[in-house]
Amino acid sequence: MPRTIEERFQDLSGRERDVLRLMTKGFSNQEIGQRLFISPHTVKNHVSRIYQKLGLDDRTKVVVWAVRLGIVSLDGDDASLETEE
Repeated sequence: MPRTIEERFQDLSGRERDVLRLMTKGFSNQEIGQRLFISPHTVKNHVSRIYQKLGLDDRTKVVVWAVRLGIVSLDGDDASLETEE
């Protein structure tokens, strides 16, 4: 049985969730890198892995699904992104 998109979101690493949180705020890879103290190339790699893990191919689709499923919110409360370890 194929996994749901919500189940696939659970596969994201903590750093991928950090990148996703900043993606939902509209930041570019350059801006995300500055905030997380990583290179834009590393951000690009994280974004590519996010696409791959979720089976999506577009930044907007990823953000819409994350908001729709309550993975992140648009009101600035990102507690749902805390790493569960």
